[in-house]
Amino acid sequence: MVCDPLLLDSLPCDIYRDGFAEVIKYGVILDRDFFEKLKNPDGNDICDIIARSVEIKRDIVNADERDNGIRGLLNFGHTLGHGIELHTDFAVSHGAAVAIGMVLAARIAANIRLCDASVPEEIEAILKKYRFDTKCPITPEELYDAALSDKKRSGDKINLILPRSVGNAVIHTVDIGRDTLLKMIEEAVSWQKN
Repeated sequence: MVCDPLLLDSLPCDIYRDGFAEVIKYGVILDRDFFEKLKNPDGNDICDIIARSVEIKRDIVNADERDNGIRGLLNFGHTLGHGIELHTDFAVSHGAAVAIGMVLAARIAANIRLCDASVPEEIEAILKKYRFDTKCPITPEELYDAALSDKKRSGDKINLILPRSVGNAVIHTVDIGRDTLLKMIEEAVSWQKN
């Protein structure tokens, strides 16, 4: 593989930043030490960041080539993020939407006591360091409607990728009913008002 980080200099700042949503995702789902290194945005070598990101994705894909298990972790932040992209007619970029989706997923995890309340706060703090807006620009109902057509849905269930802690995410299957999934989304979005 050849990777020339100098090409990153040709990207607009917003597009460059969007890539860091995916990079931060890797730290949250699988590598606490990597996440910690990312807390200092100016003190890291971009080549090391790219290399570690590629290693994590490579290892996950190699372990689950047919996308039947652990590979689902790569969707952290995407289920709700895709809904944000869709309902804003893509005015919110992919990386920005994934950033919001990660915070919402972490809030869901905290609300169902899968993780400590400090986890969404820590994820939100690092995203803000990278200048991401973490407030959800659409309604919980719109997020819910988008989730109903997500590829991770199977019948009346959907897989959400939720953190147990930073560096340890799990695939959590929930019922797509309004009393379950919609309620989870509403509670996660309501945190931004506090």
